[in-house]
Amino acid sequence: MRMFKKKRIMILGAGVYQVPLIKKAREMGLETIVLSYKGKFPGISIADIFLEIDTTDMERVAKAAQKFEISAIATTGTDVCVPAMGKVIDLMDLTGTGYESACRSMDKYLMKQAFIKNAVPTANFDAFYDPAKAKDYASCLGYPVMVKATNSSGGRGITKVTKAGDFELAWRRAAKVSRSKRIIVEKFLQGVEFGAQAFIHKDKVVAIYFHGDTVTPAPYSTPIGHYMPAKLTDDEKRKSIKAISDAASALGLYDCISNVDLLLTNGEPSIIEMSARMGATCLPECISIYAGMDVYKHLIKLSMGEYPEIKIAKEQANACLLLRSKKTGTVSCINVPDCVSKHPDLLELQLDISVGDQVRKFEVGPDRIGHIIVKEGITKNNKRLVEELSSKIDIKVN
Repeated sequence: MRMFKKKRIMILGAGVYQVPLIKKAREMGLETIVLSYKGKFPGISIADIFLEIDTTDMERVAKAAQKFEISAIATTGTDVCVPAMGKVIDLMDLTGTGYESACRSMDKYLMKQAFIKNAVPTANFDAFYDPAKAKDYASCLGYPVMVKATNSSGGRGITKVTKAGDFELAWRRAAKVSRSKRIIVEKFLQGVEFGAQAFIHKDKVVAIYFHGDTVTPAPYSTPIGHYMPAKLTDDEKRKSIKAISDAASALGLYDCISNVDLLLTNGEPSIIEMSARMGATCLPECISIYAGMDVYKHLIKLSMGEYPEIKIAKEQANACLLLRSKKTGTVSCINVPDCVSKHPDLLELQLDISVGDQVRKFEVGPDRIGHIIVKEGITKNNKRLVEELSSKIDIKVN
């Protein structure tokens, strides 16, 4: 008698943002093949099969995918593995964005070249290997400027530079995390940062969910939270939808959920970045709550070659915020008061740490120590509520 063989999905990454994806895939009856370098990653222990493979190592990722005869490949919350994912998609004729487009979506230089070529609204820029030439270009643009690593993830290596004297420090910060060592210098655009998750079926954007962004103060401006709905006029939404659709076409994105960062300047949207993977910082959860759908399930089905219908069952306003440490050290105390844990509008409180764990001073997304998600209910301002509740959680670090 022939034994039933489970379909296998390869998930790149085993960090906190991949955990819900792994759990949902298993819940859907798929065998999960999870790849990551070894470390204290929560996805390792829940994988059906864990392979200690660097997700940027395209050759090893591809060999593993062929060996295990996977039916799909996916990730969320990280950019660095997207080219390897694209390579596997091309090699095994799987559903998703192929290698060349994946590279354009992961490398900010290639991305912005595609935007400029296709008249997608974005900031003026150039890329450099030489810090002296880059600094000269920054002077020509006029301060402030943005200095960015071309191919990092999680907000690493991105700095707003307001004067020439701070340029070298920003350059070193970007060069430290840039794999190519090529650094972008772009014109700083003054405006309101917001974001979107674009659902792309085949090569068409079929749905867009806008969200407001909460970021750390300059010079780093790292995303630490989101809220829905975003405060946009109908005209701003219309212009943003066109910009996102044009950007997806310019990059060649295909069968994915794309994380999009935008900036609104005097009612005109510009695309900051657009990726071939879903966002982090609880964005899948926020979209799921807002629309009354399971975004992780949708992504998995999409990666399996299915095209689930998108219906908004409700428009539940909500907000999320990362929990962060102000210093590096050892967690000595965690206290969550009843006014937080029993609040009627609290939807989710997740702590990634325990007493005795080592934590880092927050600079970029992976430094998070947990998150909190609330809905708009008794308190009519969900963004204010999530900030208020998070401030009452006492986590002491020695």
